[in-house]
Amino acid sequence: MSHTVIETAANGPLTGDGVPTAAPRIDPDQRGGPVPAGGIRDGVLYFQRCRWCHTAVFRRLLCPVCGSTDMAEERSDGTGVIHHVTVVGRSAGRPRAMAIIDMREGFRIRARVSAVPLARACVGAQVRLGFGPQPQEIAFQLCD
Repeated sequence: MSHTVIETAANGPLTGDGVPTAAPRIDPDQRGGPVPAGGIRDGVLYFQRCRWCHTAVFRRLLCPVCGSTDMAEERSDGTGVIHHVTVVGRSAGRPRAMAIIDMREGFRIRARVSAVPLARACVGAQVRLGFGPQPQEIAFQLCD
């Protein structure tokens, strides 16, 4: 069985004034290639926002709310609040804090939190994007 979706004014994405419009198409050559699925580029954190329902997500191919694949890349301001934190001990090296962070833009991300002592990395603590030991590693620091 096959399904076909026909875009009409009734099921198109909404713009700022609430009027349905067709989703804009991005020419890959215009932006220097395909839109990446989130991450750090030039020290800035990027995420996606669904063009249909405006849900913010991180590293997703499909919108978890409406199932659309039409995602726009946006720049994050890099600040958030710790939603959940766990201390991960390793056989070699020091333990580290891994957290699920609610970002200001509305998406969640799992990342390492730099905190000395580790007990300072607690639920509700404000964090900002920092730099991990690896070039593309996403790490956060506690805000003062």
